[in-house]
Amino acid sequence: MDRKGFYGRLSFLHISLPFSIVNGVVWGIGIIAVPLLAKTPSRAGFCFSMINLGIAIGSVIWGHLSHKFSVNKLVFTSSLFSLASWSLITTLNGKLIVPLSFIFGASAAGIFTLSSVTITQTYSKPLWEKYISLMQASMTGGTVLGLLITSVFPSAITGIPLLVLATLSYLPAWRHNKKSAKEHLLHHSHIKPKMHFSELFTAYLHHHFRIKHIKHLTNKTLFLLNLRWTLALLSVAPVYAIYPLLMKSSFHISQHFSSLLYALSTAIGVYMFVIAGKLAKKRGANLPFNIATLFYLSTFTLMGAGIILNTPILGAAGFTMMIFGWSFISVGMNISIVETTNETERAEVLGVANALQSLDNMLGGVIAGLLASGVGNLSIISFGLIFSLASVITKTAKKRR
Repeated sequence: MDRKGFYGRLSFLHISLPFSIVNGVVWGIGIIAVPLLAKTPSRAGFCFSMINLGIAIGSVIWGHLSHKFSVNKLVFTSSLFSLASWSLITTLNGKLIVPLSFIFGASAAGIFTLSSVTITQTYSKPLWEKYISLMQASMTGGTVLGLLITSVFPSAITGIPLLVLATLSYLPAWRHNKKSAKEHLLHHSHIKPKMHFSELFTAYLHHHFRIKHIKHLTNKTLFLLNLRWTLALLSVAPVYAIYPLLMKSSFHISQHFSSLLYALSTAIGVYMFVIAGKLAKKRGANLPFNIATLFYLSTFTLMGAGIILNTPILGAAGFTMMIFGWSFISVGMNISIVETTNETERAEVLGVANALQSLDNMLGGVIAGLLASGVGNLSIISFGLIFSLASVITKTAKKRR
């Protein structure tokens, strides 16, 4: 290996570590540890909502700050704030966990918001597509690692040394990102269609989103596409919100196995993205979208049967289908937007889709808490089945047009 290649890899390793680790703590360790600290479905649901609300609001704030301050300072500060807020969540052991979840989400939002901009400041334009894709892969890898860690030791304290590492690991890359995003902005016209895909997984487009962008929903095709997207994601959001508590109380699956199941499903889901992309290329964006809704319908059918028949394996199989469904629906949504919009509209419409996803996650947490504590876990499954069917009906209405 030549020296240039070695230092290129070393550079990307230092640059990507904070992003992959923080992502792993939020969506790997946090998705398991926070509900366990919350103890009840209602508090767990509200914590999930607060994390997503924090990410949504924080993304706007970090986005504006990135036009005034250098990116390297903001990435370091976001990592440091994430460490401080997560340390408080762990130390207080469930006390004040709802407001602290909001603070943690808002702190981590800086990492999500600046992931793509960090790449554009570090590498030349011909390498953007390659390294944005690698950044997304590393962030997904962080999630899998976080879940694997919680499968052995499902405690929030495991996130602290990881976040210390995230904060310190960025220091060698400090010299790369001394400009503000305004000086080196990743404008939507620079983004190739494939690169838009990664933006559905980060919060970069949150600070592009404006209320006036909702005007794009006056287009009937885009309105039905976003309605279908919203209904489908809302169907599964309550399950994500209280996942470990749901699996334990309804299917008698331990937190250790729940984490392992989530990790393995997510790892396999990476290959599902590739399959979905190939299908979309050959048969159009509608096919992966349709497959996703079938996965979601299968999810709630299997999980409902698992609760009624007291069969844990059906619950586990249903959750796996849900993870696979995300791979297909995100690809279908991304390519559908690319195919139905021009370059000027594309970033704005993706921003609307991103905002709707955050809204679904916030509502999903509240719905999960209210249904689980008031009616029971089976009501969450029924809710998911109804909204999955509504997504299918929306597709039928779109087809008739």
